[in-house]
Amino acid sequence: MVTSERIFLCRDESSALLSDALHKSTHSQDAMDQLKVTKKGFYTKLVDISSYKIENLSITLQDSIPEDTVHETSLHKKYRNYFHIGAAIDGNSYRDSHAALWKEHFNAAVCENEMKWTALQPSEGNFQFGQANAMVNAARSNGMLVRGHVLVWFDQTPDWVFQSPYGGQASKQLILERIRTHVTRVMQEFKDRVYAWDVVNEAVVGYDANNQDVGEDLGTLARWGYRNSKLYQIAGEDHILEAFKAAREADPDAKLFYNDFWNYLDGKREFIISFVKKLKEQELIDGVGLQCHLNISPAKEKLSNQSAYQTVDNLEKEIKVYAALGLDVHITELDISIYTRDYTSDDQSRWYMGYDLNEDYQNRLAARYKDFFDMFRRNAGKIQNVTFWGIADDNTWLSEFPSGRPDHPLLFDKHLKPKRAFDAIMNFDR
Repeated sequence: MVTSERIFLCRDESSALLSDALHKSTHSQDAMDQLKVTKKGFYTKLVDISSYKIENLSITLQDSIPEDTVHETSLHKKYRNYFHIGAAIDGNSYRDSHAALWKEHFNAAVCENEMKWTALQPSEGNFQFGQANAMVNAARSNGMLVRGHVLVWFDQTPDWVFQSPYGGQASKQLILERIRTHVTRVMQEFKDRVYAWDVVNEAVVGYDANNQDVGEDLGTLARWGYRNSKLYQIAGEDHILEAFKAAREADPDAKLFYNDFWNYLDGKREFIISFVKKLKEQELIDGVGLQCHLNISPAKEKLSNQSAYQTVDNLEKEIKVYAALGLDVHITELDISIYTRDYTSDDQSRWYMGYDLNEDYQNRLAARYKDFFDMFRRNAGKIQNVTFWGIADDNTWLSEFPSGRPDHPLLFDKHLKPKRAFDAIMNFDR
């Protein structure tokens, strides 16, 4: 059947329906995102065709594999009928000891830092694509989809962006011109190789009654609003609109996303929706990215802390609300810290110093991952991609930022072996 989400399901008796849908398209540039095909004697396969035109579509059915004879050990193959499984890679992990895990278990990739503004254009007009190109090409040579992260972000943007060549602060017009130039040049470089982009990242925060950023403590929250970054101070909301306009023009076939954290908070979601609707009315956005940097359990002592709201039900509600707007939903930066947010990361008395997780942490982490992935599978029709922020525990940002506190947030341990969390999300009947 043909759904409003542009996903087509073809069965024996409805092959003609698919054919009719393809021939009824009146615009040669119309493209479908994914195709799911089921036919007796063959198995269901989710095929990404976002870079193909409908008029040139071809389908290959693969021989059937009886379900009861398959014991899948590859993560992305186990989830092939649900969504793509991605991992963030850095300049080493895609080719060092992590590479075998990456190739075996993931069919999507994103560069952790190598496609941010400071990496790609450290000085004006000086574009440096070598490292990012090597990573993108490695992913594609292994049959992976590549997400681009990130075009415009308040962080990891070089100082020159905000400076006038004549001294002092850059004007709004100059900031918008620089955004357009950067977005256009970067997207053209990776056109037809990067299928989805985080165009703008983390532009929304909470404020108290004195218009101060409340951080993680929602006890003094008065409102949600745009982050008071240099980008916003100089160019206001227009820096977001300009980024999406430039992105759509640079690569009309790419999927364009707004990406942020704490999307399980209703108030933040509503503010995000207020400007996402403006973008959608102009056909400038395709989806939202939900970062999902989670913790092993919600905060139990600091109940005004944002992580007290880290529940499966809250996140599921957000997924459904965004999807109901006709937006794609990607889980973009998933990891689960073994710590709660009841204390700060610099409290070394609370640090877990074991190189390997003990039984209690193994079981708790596995249960937490299982609960979220059970929910993700329930909503597979709304989620197209789930990406982990890293491959294994020996290389995770959570053990580096902000305190150097050792953490164990991923599916593979520091020996690059699967943890119980891996088994927990693999143990389901397809």
